Amino acid sequence: MANQTFNTGIDYWALEAATSNAVKVKSSRESRSKQSTNSPNCYDDPAVVDSWGETAQPSSDYDVVAALTHTLASPKITLGSLVAAAQSNISIGGNAVPLVKGSLRINTQVGSAPTITLSGQAVHTGAAALRTYVPPAFTLSPRHRAQDMFSLITSIKKGSGTLTVADDKTDYGMQSINADLPIEISLTQPKGVTLAYDIHGGMVTVDFTMNWYAAGEPTIAIASSVTLRTSAANTNNTSTVNTTVTTPVAKENPEGGYTQYTWQVSFPFIGYENS
Repeated sequence: MANQTFNTGIDYWALEAATSNAVKVKSSRESRSKQSTNSPNCYDDPAVVDSWGETAQPSSDYDVVAALTHTLASPKITLGSLVAAAQSNISIGGNAVPLVKGSLRINTQVGSAPTITLSGQAVHTGAAALRTYVPPAFTLSPRHRAQDMFSLITSIKKGSGTLTVADDKTDYGMQSINADLPIEISLTQPKGVTLAYDIHGGMVTVDFTMNWYAAGEPTIAIASSVTLRTSAANTNNTSTVNTTVTTPVAKENPEGGYTQYTWQVSFPFIGYENS
C-alpha cells in the first residue's frame, strides 16, 4: 500500500468537476511566500530580521483524459472567479482563505498528453469576485498531438496546396502549440495583512513549433481576430479583438535535423466587471 502522501495532487480549482472529469489532477503546489527585511549592526552583520505579508499562489497541473469543449456561453474555466475559503485547501495565519483563479496554461505536443495548469492567488476572508476573464472558445482532444485549440491557423500552404494536420501526404509537421493566459492579481497589504485585491492585465500568447520537410518556404495564414465574452449577465454579449503575430515566423536548420519554424501569436484578453 502506498504512503498516504504519495500522488496526492490537490485540485485547488475543482476543475475535474467543472469539466465532467475530462481533466484529472496530477500534481499541485502551494507556492507560499513572505516579504522580509533586516538591519545590520556596526559590523554590517544582520542583527535583526522581520517578515510579513504571508500569501500563497497555489497551482494545479492536469492531464486531459477526455474531449474537452469550452464555450463562451458555457465556460469550463473562468479566470477571476473565486474558490470559497471552505473549499480552498489554503490557510494563512490559521484561517482558511478564498482563492482567485488567476492564470491558465495549455500545453499540447506530439508524444505527450495535453496538459492544463491553472494557478491563482490567496486573498482575504470575505473577498468578492471582482472581474471575470473567459478564455476564447476552445476544444482539446486527449490525443497526444499538437492542437490549435483556438483555431488560430487558417491555412498553411506549400506553393498553392493547403496542408493539413494529420494527412499522410500533406502533413505540415506541427510539433507543439502552447497557450499562456496570465492575469495579474495585485494585493493591498497594510502592515502585511491582505485586506483587498484587484485583477487586471489580461493577455494571451500562443507559441507554435512546426517541422518542415519540403523545399521552399511555407505560407502561414493566421486568423485576424478572436471572440471574447464581455458580460456576466448576457452570454450573447461578445467582442472581437485583433490577433497579432508578435514573434515573426523564423526557421532553424540544425545539423542532422530538419528545418523547424517557430512563431507566436498574441491577442488582448479583456474581462468584464462582475457587478
